[in-house]
Amino acid sequence: MSAREKRAGLFCPVFALRRRGDLGIGDTRALVEFVRFAREHGFSVVQVLPINETSGDNSPYNAISSMALEPVLLTMEPGEVPGLTEEDTVWARGEAAELGAGPVRYKRVKALKRDLLEKAFAKGRQGEWTAEESAGFERFKEAEAGWLEEYGWFRALMERAGENPVWELWQASWSSPGKARRWLGRMTKEEREAFVERTEFFRFVQWVADRQWLAVRRAADEAGVWLMGDLPFGVSRHSADVWAHRAGFDLEWSGGAPPEPFFQPDVFTKVWGQNWGIPVYDWAAMEADGFGWWRRRVGGIVRHFHSFRIDHVLGFYRIYAFPWLPEKNGEVAEMEPEAVKERFGALPRFLPGSDQIPEEALVNEEQGEKLLRMVQEAAGGAEIVAEDLGVVPDYVRPSLARMGISGFKIPLFERVEGTGEYKPPEEYPELSLATFSTHDHETVLGTWEGWWRLVEAGREADAGEEVRERGMKASWELYRTQRFARVDDRELIREFEPLVMKGMWRRLIECPSWLVMFSVTDALLLTTRFNVPGPVAESNWSERLPTEVEGLARDGVFAGRLALVRRLLTDAGRA
Repeated sequence: MSAREKRAGLFCPVFALRRRGDLGIGDTRALVEFVRFAREHGFSVVQVLPINETSGDNSPYNAISSMALEPVLLTMEPGEVPGLTEEDTVWARGEAAELGAGPVRYKRVKALKRDLLEKAFAKGRQGEWTAEESAGFERFKEAEAGWLEEYGWFRALMERAGENPVWELWQASWSSPGKARRWLGRMTKEEREAFVERTEFFRFVQWVADRQWLAVRRAADEAGVWLMGDLPFGVSRHSADVWAHRAGFDLEWSGGAPPEPFFQPDVFTKVWGQNWGIPVYDWAAMEADGFGWWRRRVGGIVRHFHSFRIDHVLGFYRIYAFPWLPEKNGEVAEMEPEAVKERFGALPRFLPGSDQIPEEALVNEEQGEKLLRMVQEAAGGAEIVAEDLGVVPDYVRPSLARMGISGFKIPLFERVEGTGEYKPPEEYPELSLATFSTHDHETVLGTWEGWWRLVEAGREADAGEEVRERGMKASWELYRTQRFARVDDRELIREFEPLVMKGMWRRLIECPSWLVMFSVTDALLLTTRFNVPGPVAESNWSERLPTEVEGLARDGVFAGRLALVRRLLTDAGRA
């Protein structure tokens, strides 16, 4: 299938899916159901969030390993996990019955799945796996030894530290692989064997994860659907990667993004930007190693996915860096720049250089292209899409185009300077992914309803001047959106569905972009939001769809919306 063939895709985080018999979170089997569901409704691409293992904040963009896969997304059923029995799963479903409704309750779900994995591993050690399963585990360990051994050590030490990944707080004898090996050498034979057994357990979990994700890819192949993964620019400071490969990271700086007009959830983000806490890469050190770490990382994602999205591709060109970790954000939020500089010795800035200085901007551009060509080479021809949103330097999109990498087009952010009108989607380049929202944004309906709340508040008799002004601005956004949808704009329309929705969907689907992507929340017209950038909240990364995948098409309202999208996709030659 041609990469530039016009396609349509459906996005949903795996955790948000539901299926009959799941254990309180979407899993690999639910994703297989979703792939088939997408195909039945005219979509040939399914996009998910990163699937690497996370820690306490459950953020897929703060993984504790660039290679290890998230155990909580695994299907816990006989045949899916070697050693697991029907008796185990019956017990587990009983335990998980109350977890089915509402958002993901990670602490309980993780404990439940961990217990099942421990049972399955113990049975393998007792000789209850088949000969092929045992041989498969050994082959996996040998093939993936380049990262798996260090990960196993890190994960076993993290367990000893009370599941705390912050290796900087571990005892000094664990602070690096070399020190940890010397520590282990001083232990008794029984203690060494027990520790090595724990590293073996974590390798076993990764073998199970690899098996299941390869099975998901095979199911997608059978359905004629591309799986699109997600490659975050950064990796957690408190990860196996940084612990084991300190030389490749500059830990004096903390990566993030500068202030921008669309994301201002709190005072700090509004004034200073987003401080993600990710370490900055030492690109010179990585290049001296032939970018081995990056090549292995890209190889891992194309093993399980047909294509992938690079999150925050701007970071390859230059990264906005803070001279403090996110823990200090609260005290910095309302400080004056002079006081911040005095406290930390520097202010946040772009590394390697500023885009405002032509010579430094040229260095940034050259760096980005060199790094992305390395990623393309490691991807072996897999289709790459670059998330190029936020404060985007002028050189980035032409640079991506020269490399044949698709950028993003989101109508809400594609505006005519001066008037604020939406740019015509007919002018979007073919080499682009067009969508209404990502996991970080309000859904289309959520945005529409938010504008209407401001309008209605501004119409109240006792509304103050500031409230009335916000309402007026929101009304202009509603008028612009109606014009974008080619709906009569002589007066505001209160209900988004059906007129405005149909008009907006048609304009996006008929645009020249080779790939049009719908978030499942937009296709179903929900207000469910998967993440609010900036603050850490329990609602982030935990919201799920209202019903099981197989029930979505049986719901009369959802079925009507899906049928409309299918008709529009068919008319545009995308189905």
